[in-house]
Parts: sequence; C-alpha cells; structure tokens
Amino acid sequence: MLSWIFVMLLILAVLFILMSIEYEGHPFWNLICIVLSIVIFFILSLSVHEITEPYQIYNATSGNIETGYQTIHLIENTLLSYIFMGLAVIMMIYFIAMVFDKVYSYKP
Repeated sequence: MLSWIFVMLLILAVLFILMSIEYEGHPFWNLICIVLSIVIFFILSLSVHEITEPYQIYNATSGNIETGYQTIHLIENTLLSYIFMGLAVIMMIYFIAMVFDKVYSYKP
C-alpha cells in the first residue's frame, strides 16, 4: 500500500469513529460509521506490513529520470497491526452493543 493511502485511510477511520460518536442518537448514521471504521481498520491491520513509497531519481550516466517504487517490508510493525486489529475488535463490540441496545429499547 502506498504510504499516503495508508495515512488517508487512518484519518478516514478516525473521522468515522468521531462521526459515530457525534451521531449516537441517530441509529442509521451511527451504525454506518461504525461498520465503515471496522472495515478500514481491518484493511489497515492487513496492509501495514508492506508499504511502498514512490521515488524519482536522475541517472547521471544516461541523463534520464527513472521512476519506481521502493517497497518497505516492516516486520517490526506487528505491534501496529495488533493495535489496528484491536481497534477493529473494539468497534465490533461497540457495534454489537449498539444493535442490542436498539433491539431491547424498541417499543412499538
């Protein structure tokens, strides 16, 4: 995953958490924001191990600009993967609690 996509997904996931807190009284938007943040946190936890960074260099011998991607394999970021997975599990528990709260408080 590209590094800027990783940062944008992280910002988007945090934004969805804040939106789910803000729309706590509205059941539809609250649940939608929770589900979207769960999906994004699972994507982040799976893709943190390999991050690519685009680069451009000037080749002095041929006079051309060469472009490519540098792939960084981050074996040490297993802890970061566990953190993202833990946030996804916490949001799943929050989702289940919100669904059961809506079911048990429903009065026709």
